[in-house]
Amino acid sequence: MSIERGWVSYAGGQENSHLTADERRNFEQRIATRRSERGRLLARVEVEVFEHGAEAQVSFPEDAILGPESDAKVIAEAVSRARAELEHWR
Repeated sequence: MSIERGWVSYAGGQENSHLTADERRNFEQRIATRRSERGRLLARVEVEVFEHGAEAQVSFPEDAILGPESDAKVIAEAVSRARAELEHWR
């Protein structure tokens, strides 16, 4: 479900067998277009929110361009971009 700029979604893959063949094709095309526009993954920035606090982390999946050995300034820039995106999430 899209809410203005932010996305609310379930973790993991979703079953889409309830869609018609045309809806599934459109959905898959939108995903492919979005992936192409975004470019390659730099890093994963996650924040888990709990009743009494929050914890943030940066991880580097296999397909990420950056890694733990990357320049700290470059990693910090990726985190800054994530922070800016969260500030606009609604």
